[in-house]
Amino acid sequence: MSDDDPRAVGVHAALLRSSPFLNRLYRANYRRFQDALRGAPAGPVLEVGSGAGFLGEVVPGVITTDVVPAPGVARVMSAGKIEMPDASLAGIVMLNVFHHLSDPGAFLREAHRVLLPGGRLVMIEPAHTPLWSRLYRAFSPERYDANADWGFAAGGRLSSANVPQAWIVFVRDRARFEREHSGWRILSVRRHTAFLFLLAGGFRYRGLAPGWSFPLFAGVELLLGPAMPLVAGQMTVTLEKAI
Repeated sequence: MSDDDPRAVGVHAALLRSSPFLNRLYRANYRRFQDALRGAPAGPVLEVGSGAGFLGEVVPGVITTDVVPAPGVARVMSAGKIEMPDASLAGIVMLNVFHHLSDPGAFLREAHRVLLPGGRLVMIEPAHTPLWSRLYRAFSPERYDANADWGFAAGGRLSSANVPQAWIVFVRDRARFEREHSGWRILSVRRHTAFLFLLAGGFRYRGLAPGWSFPLFAGVELLLGPAMPLVAGQMTVTLEKAI
C-alpha cells in the first residue's frame, strides 16, 4: 500500500498503538509541543497534518486536521488554506509535516494570518546533520536535497517531500526568511533525537527496543546534548507571530 493511500493512515495508527517505543517517542514529541507553547496567548491550538497521531489524547481541546479524513481528525483542510478566522488561534503545531509542503511560503502566510499576536507555530522536523543527512538518504524513500530552493512540485500527500526543507528555510536561508516573512520571529531551533527514531523503527521498519527501555535511551540522549549539531535526527522550530 502506498503511503499516499488514505488507508495508510489507519495502518500507521494501528502501528502507533502496537509499538510501545514508537508510542512513547510520539508522546515525548507532544510534550515538546506543550513546552514550546508555554507563554503563548490563551486560545485554541490547531494541529496541521494530524494523520495517524493522537495529540488530541494528550492536549485536550486541540483541533486536529489533515488533508484526508481519518479517525481522530476533527477537520479536513490543507496547510495552504487554513479554514479558520483571522487572529483566532493561540498556536499551530505540526509533526513531520513542513517538509511535505510544496509551497512553504504560502503556509507561513496562512499560519500568520490565523494566529493571534504572540501566537506560536511549533514544528518538529528532520534535522540536517552530518549523521542524519546520510541516514535519511539511506533509509527514507523521500527526496533529500539540501541545495534545493523552497518548495517543490505538488504531488502525493506523503510522497511529495524534501526532507531538509525546514533546515533550508529556517537555518540555511534564515536571512531570507526574516526578510520575506518579517511578521515572524524565530524563538528557537533545538536539535534532538539522535537514535530514538532508529530504535523505534518508525512506520517502515521493525522497532529494535522494547517500550520499557525508552526512558533509559532518552536519558542517554540527554548526555549527547553537546553533540546534537552532529548527530540529531530532528529539530523543533518555534516561531512567534510578532505583528
